Amino acid sequence: MAQNSAYTIQVEGLREFQRNVRALRRRELNNAVRAANKASAEVLMPQAIKESPDGKRDAKSSKVYRPGKLDKSIKVQASAKSAVIKAGSASRVPYAAAIHFGYRKRNINPNRFLFRAMARKSDVVAATYERRIAGVVRDHLESAP
Repeated sequence: MAQNSAYTIQVEGLREFQRNVRALRRRELNNAVRAANKASAEVLMPQAIKESPDGKRDAKSSKVYRPGKLDKSIKVQASAKSAVIKAGSASRVPYAAAIHFGYRKRNINPNRFLFRAMARKSDVVAATYERRIAGVVRDHLESAP
């Protein structure tokens, strides 16, 4: 049911930069790149929470469904290579994928709130990433002996 995002940001020279980072094998540098990735993705958090559907509980709703759990489940995961924003989990919010991508058998239309958040904030994410990576290069690579 999971699909890849239609919204990505392509950075020229990123693979070469990642190759150089791996070649250096400096823990501080890897942590700095991870922090830059995470900071860029965290720009989306407020918009993603704003875009996520606010459910209403009625008499027919299941006991498992509690409005607001989807908002609280939106998290950022980052590594030195990438950053991902996710919503839901198999144990706490198992319906997140059905809400986001739709579930035809249950007549649930897709509500692609994460994609909309990325579409609205892609320029800010790109600017944040560029600024943070430039700082990493300046601090760790240009000043290296």
